[in-house]
Amino acid sequence: MSNGQTVWIDAGRCTGCGACVEQCPTGAIALVGGKARVTEALCKGCEVCIEACPEGAIQPVVQGELVPAPERPAPSVYQPSPLAETAGAVAVATGVGLLARAARAVAEAVGRWLTQRTAPAAVSPRQSGAAANNSYPATGGRGGGRGRGRRRRGRRGR
Repeated sequence: MSNGQTVWIDAGRCTGCGACVEQCPTGAIALVGGKARVTEALCKGCEVCIEACPEGAIQPVVQGELVPAPERPAPSVYQPSPLAETAGAVAVATGVGLLARAARAVAEAVGRWLTQRTAPAAVSPRQSGAAANNSYPATGGRGGGRGRGRRRRGRRGR
């Protein structure tokens, strides 16, 4: 029938029962390692073994003419138009410009905030030392400071 193998055996389906070996008139099938094997040189393509296999493990080799598949056009590569390229560049430049403006505005706001902060209240000479932290009252005691003592002295002398 043909120059090559006319049947093939699906080793996954073959159980090694030997039914095909008994039916083959040319002795082209033998059990090897518990599975049926075809000797291509002895097979005459009568396909008696196909009918004898209870598992359907033996199938005919279908020979035909190879027909090339129709040629498909190659997929096209996206080529952006010059307008699209320009629009992309403009969008990037605009984004960078907006980012620079936003950074400048934030810097100015922080600068204004820092300059408008009120400085801590200056400590008067009367509040320096222990009086500044309110450890004892500014009035009362022995006369309320130097100036007051002088006035007293001046009054006494009159």
